Order: sequence, then C-alpha cells, then structure tokens
Amino acid sequence: MIRKFYRALSVALACAALLGTWLLYKGDFWSLKTEEQKVHAIAEYASADPEDTHTLRAVLHPVVLHDKTFGSRRILTFTDSEIPNLLGSIQFRRGILGGWQPLKASYCAGPAIQSTRIQDTDLRVVYAAHCPPEIAHYKVQANLENDATLMAEGDVTAPDFFHVYETDRDYFPDIHLYDARGEELARQDYLAADDSVPSPGIGSAEINLVYILCAGLLALGWVTAKFFWTCDRPE
Repeated sequence: MIRKFYRALSVALACAALLGTWLLYKGDFWSLKTEEQKVHAIAEYASADPEDTHTLRAVLHPVVLHDKTFGSRRILTFTDSEIPNLLGSIQFRRGILGGWQPLKASYCAGPAIQSTRIQDTDLRVVYAAHCPPEIAHYKVQANLENDATLMAEGDVTAPDFFHVYETDRDYFPDIHLYDARGEELARQDYLAADDSVPSPGIGSAEINLVYILCAGLLALGWVTAKFFWTCDRPE
C-alpha cells in the first residue's frame, strides 16, 4: 500500500513538473494567432500602466498594421486608436515549443515613415501608415555623401506600406524623403517626433533564461519523481 502511494506521488510530481514547465514557458512565449492576442501582446510589452504617472512609456491602444514573419523572427507594426500619428513596431522570436517571445519594441508619434532592423538578421524594414501623398521616394542612409551607408531605398506607392531589404549595413537609420521631382522634403515637416508623446525603445534582457529555468524545473521533477518511484518501503 505504501509503495502504491509513493508511486502515485511520483506520477503526481512528474505531472506537476511538466505543467509548471509549460506554464513557465508560455509566460515568455505568447500565442499570436488572433488579432486580440496581437493587440494584447503589444500592450503588455510596450504600454504604460495607466496608473503609473512616472513612466517613460505611453498608454497604448494598439491597432495592428502589419504582421510579417521571417523564419524564426516576427515583427508587428502598429498605430494607436487614441494617439494621433503614433507608429511603432514590436519584434518576436519563435520558441522551440512554439509561441513568440518579445525581443524589442519602439514607437513615437510624428514621423511619416520609420525603419528598423530585424534583430539577428541582415534584414531591414521600412514601413509607414497614412503616408502623405507628396512623399514619393525615400532613402535610409546614414550619410548622403557616402553611398556605402545606404541601407534601403524605395518608392512610396501607397499610404500604408511595408518594404523589406536585405543588407548587412547597420548604421544609424537616418531617413530622407523626396517628392516626385526628386527634391528632398523638409525633415521637420515629416520626420520630427511629437515631444508630447513618449518615444521609448524597449528591449528584453536574458531572453534565454526561461530555457534554463525550464530545464532546471524538469530536472528537479525528474529527480524527485524517480526517487519516490524507486522508493522501496516495506508494506
């Protein structure tokens, strides 16, 4: 009878370890299958708490604009239903058991076009929402006098767009805008940020720690379950 009790305890401990590991994993790697889940992920990771008056973040009401996946990396761009001209992005990586772990996010209000590099890749994206019609062309280039610093260049063919470029150049992503005649447009009119709205850059530290914790929990569960399973007590 005692042996049966210890074996039942062993199974229960093993199940508890598996469940705990799965919950720990899912706490870091989120599901992004529905629009609601995507909006929740953006708000959870990048938004300020409405009750926190000392935060450097904005209280977001995200509206997903683009959703693109590149292998094990994924990026969502978004606007906001209550903050005019806000535009931002959030990046994720796929977990070994599925789900998506947030890596970094940024947003600001004002710039008509934004650009970012997909983390740990040679991909740069340029995206916009409600781009003014007079903008016909753009360059993402650190120094206009040095062609080697050009990272992306393209035409604006729609108010909302998402363009992808493959480049190993990763300089400061200075953006230059041009009209249909090829004349550069004034930066302050199209790329200046609204200082009344926070413009944070948010990043995740120790992104692999969850794997270490999951492995430790599984190992602890294995050791304790094995101990009670092989525990030989006289009945």
